[in-house]
Amino acid sequence: MRLLRPWVLATALGLLGTLSAGAQTPSQDLAELDRLQTLSQRNSAETVQALQAAAPRFARAAHVDIRRTYFAALADAAFETGQAPVVTDAIAQLKALAATSNDMSSQVLAAAFEARQLAVAGKTRAGLEALAQVAAGAETVGDPWVRWLYHLTLGALHSGNGQFEEALAQLLRSLELSRTLPRQAVTAELRSRTHLELLHFDMKNPERALQTIREALPLAEKLDARQALGWLHLHRGNVENVQGDLDTAIAAYRQALQIARAGGLAGLQATALNNLGDVLLQRKAYAEAEPVMREALAAYRDAHELNGAALAQANLGFALMGQGRIAAGVHEVEAGIRFVHEAGSLPMEEQLLGELSRMYEQAGLYREAMATTRKQQALAKELFHTERDQAVATLQERFDSAERQRQIDQLAQANRVQDAELRVRRMQQIGLAAAVALALLAAGASFWLYRRTRTANEALAAARGQAESALTEKNMFLATASHDLRQPVHAMSLMVEAISLRNTDPVLRPLVADLRTSMQAMSQLFNALLDLSRLESGQPLGHKTAVDLGALLADVVRLFREQASLGGLTLRLRLPRRGATVWAEPVLLRQALANLVQNAIRYTPQGKVLVSARARGGGWLVEVRDTGIGIAPADQARVFSPYYRGSRADQMDEAGHGLGLAVVARCAEQLGAAYGVHSLAGRGSRFWLRLPAHVATDAGAPTTSAAAHHQAVASRPLQGQCLVLDDDPQVLKAWRAMLEAWGVAAAYATTGAEAHGRLDEGLVPDAIFCDQRLRSGESGFDILRTLLARCPAAQGAMVSGEFDAPALRDAEDEGYLVLRKPVNPAELHAVLVQWLAHGKSQREQHPVPFQ
Repeated sequence: MRLLRPWVLATALGLLGTLSAGAQTPSQDLAELDRLQTLSQRNSAETVQALQAAAPRFARAAHVDIRRTYFAALADAAFETGQAPVVTDAIAQLKALAATSNDMSSQVLAAAFEARQLAVAGKTRAGLEALAQVAAGAETVGDPWVRWLYHLTLGALHSGNGQFEEALAQLLRSLELSRTLPRQAVTAELRSRTHLELLHFDMKNPERALQTIREALPLAEKLDARQALGWLHLHRGNVENVQGDLDTAIAAYRQALQIARAGGLAGLQATALNNLGDVLLQRKAYAEAEPVMREALAAYRDAHELNGAALAQANLGFALMGQGRIAAGVHEVEAGIRFVHEAGSLPMEEQLLGELSRMYEQAGLYREAMATTRKQQALAKELFHTERDQAVATLQERFDSAERQRQIDQLAQANRVQDAELRVRRMQQIGLAAAVALALLAAGASFWLYRRTRTANEALAAARGQAESALTEKNMFLATASHDLRQPVHAMSLMVEAISLRNTDPVLRPLVADLRTSMQAMSQLFNALLDLSRLESGQPLGHKTAVDLGALLADVVRLFREQASLGGLTLRLRLPRRGATVWAEPVLLRQALANLVQNAIRYTPQGKVLVSARARGGGWLVEVRDTGIGIAPADQARVFSPYYRGSRADQMDEAGHGLGLAVVARCAEQLGAAYGVHSLAGRGSRFWLRLPAHVATDAGAPTTSAAAHHQAVASRPLQGQCLVLDDDPQVLKAWRAMLEAWGVAAAYATTGAEAHGRLDEGLVPDAIFCDQRLRSGESGFDILRTLLARCPAAQGAMVSGEFDAPALRDAEDEGYLVLRKPVNPAELHAVLVQWLAHGKSQREQHPVPFQ
């Protein structure tokens, strides 16, 4: 159900202006051809009929320029109406004209139209190879229009192949050439701007694409170029679609469809139908989408656009699957996937596999969804390796070029040295002792300066190396010690949860609350240190996905509400009425927001803290305002530096360590988000983050507060059996205390052999938790897989204090749950509620026989 990328190659890569005629070409014939080409912009079908009727006049003309212009105009108009035989015949006539008249312009035109024909059939690489064969000739022809068409076609094919840097260079060159044409300059400029607009869209820059569309629309209206107007409206619909305004997108697609039908533009009609059906699929209106996709499929086939037909067939399959006709839908989708696979369009195949996996999951076919997801992941890895190899080849080419330039510079330097030596010898031959002495003195001074400079550079390099080595050792130490350091924090977190649930003494309740607050503060400081180290060393903290900003902000405010209340502060949250979804890494975003709120509470002795989110410039602006001590102007430029504390921070009893805002800055940089601060000393501060918006297709899951979690635990204890594997006695005690408080029966082990022994004793667990790093040297992930093989009805999770271990990446790739220490008791309780309920239903359906 992906938005079909409208094929630029089918829109307008043909002839919109006439070829410049030679000095002896009759002007009347060229003027008539110019009129027919202008008519093509309003009605391509009528133009094809008129050109075919005029064949006796132009196809056998004595002048090569007239015949060349005629066949090019015929090919262009026939492309838009989907008359493939007419296009093929016109290309053959251009090739024959090039051979008989030795006309390079005809050869370049034939190659351009042939490349366009290959691209719409899904063979973009073959089209690029056809253009490469005439590259030298295209630059030598005297007609600037032929060069313009060549660069425009080459840029469009590079864009279709995902080579955006090369596409941008070629399209900018075509725009430059369009302004030098003696005729049809405005039309050619419109064509180049249309292709640039689509390239901006493909490069994930919808704002720039929309701006280019607004610039191109007046040109199209001035020329009454309905064909160009139709494609511009369709492209505008694509931009509105990705920005979430589906109603505006549908209106734009219907405008494009109306223009296509009136002008006989088969390619535009097929694309508009497919994109209109895609919006219906997004809205899950599968019954309405089915006839639209069938019409789009027929239109693509009539236009001989096989690549578009494959995507329309896949979208038709998604519409059938959405209506419960799974077998018929899968047949259509797999047919489309087979075509794009054979055509070598791996990115398109990977996207279709992802959509098929989601449809399987929606239909409840989880096994098929998992198998399809694995195919998609394997293809994604292959694409990554291919792109990496291409990047390496590009870098090697640049390196070779730089190396050649360096050798040239060295030769030039050697020549300059030799010239200097010759001059010195001449001076010696003249016998000017004073000049020789001056030269020796200069040489001695230069050598002294050289030695001094080299010594300073060596000292600087040594100091830099020591600093980099110290930073590397620090980061390596923190990363290596992460697991061992998180163990006691993890154990204390579970102990505090168990104490909180078992405590019935009202006198101890505030002390337990203070203990939980202290635990949270210690965990946040510890995480800030480790996160800062990992961010400085360039290690990612997660993968970008759609994040419900409202739910995340509510969770963060809930976390610090008790701390604010104890300090006599009012902590408020203001969210937009409509949902706010951003595209970000959840771990990074949560860490940044938590640090901003904690920083505001820490430096606000009295008053309030306001957390808000509002739409700004196509994204979301998150602000944390406080009425605290503020920041002096001289300190504001350095507040995001590690370990930096402002001059007013000493006034606070509980001032931080200068790490929180440094982590915010590193997180924002990895998120690609803007950040900043505005503050007045003594009146408060405003910290902000600007995040890119994301349009969510499904509603986010409801969040559960910590208070609601404790109430649910107290009112409905869990029932089930767990097996916990951890080699730390303190951690096992904490697990035991917390699980007993929750009413869960559990068995415990410190090695893989002990865990299997518990199963041999007759334990049938509903859930298994394995620590990754064991002192015995065993892999927790390997043990977990063997335990789950013996207990197929059980659920399993990895528990680890590490973040980037290979075993953890393997576990997540295979679909296992990975819990990071210190484990949040509320999240763990939610997991057990789901798993133990699942285990209970499995036991009721398949009871274990008595042994």
